[in-house]
Amino acid sequence: MAAVNLIGSYNYALVALSVLIAMFASYAALDLASRVTAAGGWTRAVWLLGGAGAMGTGIWSMHYIGMLAFILPIPVAYHWPTVLLSLLAAILASVVALGVVSRQKMGASRAVAGSVLIGAGIASMHYIGMAAMRLPAICQFNSSLVVMSVVFAVLISFAALWITFHFRDEKTGIGPEKLAGAVVMGAAIPVMHYTGMAAASFTPSGMPTDLSHAVSISTLGTAGIAAVTFVVLGLALLTSWVDRRFAAQTLELQEEKLQRSEAYLAEAQRLTHTGSWAWREAGGDAVHVSEEWYRIYGFDPENGPPAFEECRQRTHPEDRAKWQGAIDRAIAEKSEYEVEFRILLPDGSVKHIHTVGHPVLNASGDLVQFVGSSTDITERKRAEQATLLLAAIVESSHDAIVSKSLNGVITSWNKGAERLFGYAAEEAVGQNITLIIPPERRDEERTIIEQLTRGERVDHFETVRMRKDGSLLDVSLTISPMKDASGRVVGASKLARDITERKRAEEALRQAQTDLAHASRLTTMGEFTASLAHEVKQPIAAAVTDANTCVRWITRDEPDLKEAREAAWRIVKNAKRATEIINRVHLLFKKGTPQRELVDVNEVAREMIVLLGDEASRHSISVRTELAEDLPHIIGDRVQLQQVLMNLIVNGVDAMHDVDGPRELIIQSQRGEDGQVLISVSDTGVGLPPQQADKIFNAFFTTKAQGTGMGLRISRSIVDSHGGRLWAVDNSPRGATFQFMLPAATVAAHN
Repeated sequence: MAAVNLIGSYNYALVALSVLIAMFASYAALDLASRVTAAGGWTRAVWLLGGAGAMGTGIWSMHYIGMLAFILPIPVAYHWPTVLLSLLAAILASVVALGVVSRQKMGASRAVAGSVLIGAGIASMHYIGMAAMRLPAICQFNSSLVVMSVVFAVLISFAALWITFHFRDEKTGIGPEKLAGAVVMGAAIPVMHYTGMAAASFTPSGMPTDLSHAVSISTLGTAGIAAVTFVVLGLALLTSWVDRRFAAQTLELQEEKLQRSEAYLAEAQRLTHTGSWAWREAGGDAVHVSEEWYRIYGFDPENGPPAFEECRQRTHPEDRAKWQGAIDRAIAEKSEYEVEFRILLPDGSVKHIHTVGHPVLNASGDLVQFVGSSTDITERKRAEQATLLLAAIVESSHDAIVSKSLNGVITSWNKGAERLFGYAAEEAVGQNITLIIPPERRDEERTIIEQLTRGERVDHFETVRMRKDGSLLDVSLTISPMKDASGRVVGASKLARDITERKRAEEALRQAQTDLAHASRLTTMGEFTASLAHEVKQPIAAAVTDANTCVRWITRDEPDLKEAREAAWRIVKNAKRATEIINRVHLLFKKGTPQRELVDVNEVAREMIVLLGDEASRHSISVRTELAEDLPHIIGDRVQLQQVLMNLIVNGVDAMHDVDGPRELIIQSQRGEDGQVLISVSDTGVGLPPQQADKIFNAFFTTKAQGTGMGLRISRSIVDSHGGRLWAVDNSPRGATFQFMLPAATVAAHN
């Protein structure tokens, strides 16, 4: 009698549970794939093995719940070692699956190979699991359905790999896309299982059943398997969620640090005028250009990175070939390049750029792109040009330009110094500056160093220095402190100008002025010869009269000695007066070197009034003095000051020759501002020349028919040489006042 197949049925609650577990396992696979992809190093291995264990457990659990859902009319037990072997097959298939989807790229060949391996693993898990069944029946398989189940396993594995690979992004989180992918995978995976179950048929057998190492699965056991599966998958998902949270926080911190670093980098680029860039070698498209690069090249960031040709066109036409040549050589040699060139901006301005490029090669050694930096070195170029220009100026200067340390060691010596002092640069550099300072003037160097140490500059200090041959020369020194980056004075820069010829010219000019002043005095005194003769004759005549009187008083029958004595004293007085007049005239006629001494200006004024008083009387001019008492003395040349007053008095007298009305000459002295002495000579004459008052102190300007035009010019030069000033103003209603201010002796000594 033919054997009859056993008719089985399904517990649809368990079927649904198996599908639910499949979906849960699929979602876990998607989630775990993202963690494996995100991990690296040993962490990746841990996630790969742990995830494969959880995923394999889920697939295995779905398989066994599905098998338990199939109910036969005979008792069924399961050989537990074989069951464990099927679990191992599921885990190995999961390892392969996670390994494939966690790669950076998944090509078609890799996807197909992975699908075959995973499908084979799942099919092995299924049929090993069925082999674990212990029942009093013979199990037979429909080969067509078996092949179909394996094909389904491979196809489902391929679909699962594709879905997992595209939804592995850890940032996706719990989203509709990932849930949909889990549902599709979870629904597809049981298809293979139930196809494999359909391939099996069971016929009763009289052979005794080997139940060693076999266990029966009760309803409670089924619930336990499901519960353990959900716990394992839940723990895997929880671990993944916690790890994702930590990863997200770490990523946030990293992004914050990255943003901060980018901000620092952008600020550093702005401060250093350096822009970074990256260009693809093929096509020359820009991969990255920084904000500072845009600013340097004058492109608008809103328009995106410029094309390579735009950058080439912005390169200065004269430097374009050099720039292009450097890039072409770097491409040909796959090497770094460094080039300086200019760019021409749309507004016509020119910038100097220093660019460094570094090649980036792929695994095959092919050139992929260049990365590098471009620095705006315009200011540096200008500074270099200015330095070169300054160096050229220093070297070509006729003045000596020398630098030295604070201890006096010479550190630089230009051509001008070589010409001026006779030492070659190699002879002077390293020597002390006392090399060119006369021994008697070395105290000056200590004073100069003290002033420089305080950060002060020495301007136009006139002194004497010594040449290599021992000869002396007059120089004017301008010395500036040299400071380091912290502002500390570390040395000095000295400019020495040869003023020997100027000194000679000044001496010649002083001598000429002295000679001219002497000639002016002679001319003036010559004009007043008659007046001077009268001044001298008057005391002499008085002395003669007194002498006769004295004789008469003595020759009387009774000599009147008292009267004779008084007459004799008058003779002495008049003789002294005549002598003083002659001495003053002699001083004015005398030619000699100016002598500075303490001078009483009131006394000088009185002397000039005595000399010129008769001339004023001849023209009906009254002379009035208003001389302040207790005036300070001044330091000056008495004869020169007499000449100034003489010129001013004579000019005042001349201005009143033809004037109708009162003729008065007023000579005043008083204290001026800052303790100086003010002397003024006022007249009631014709006043200053209209529209030409500012010219009266010019050489050769005169309003007199017989004037030389040098009197006032000489007077101003004398006053200037005494540290004072001379000026004139109109009087009201007529006349003019000439005033000059001289520093008092204490003020002059202080200055």
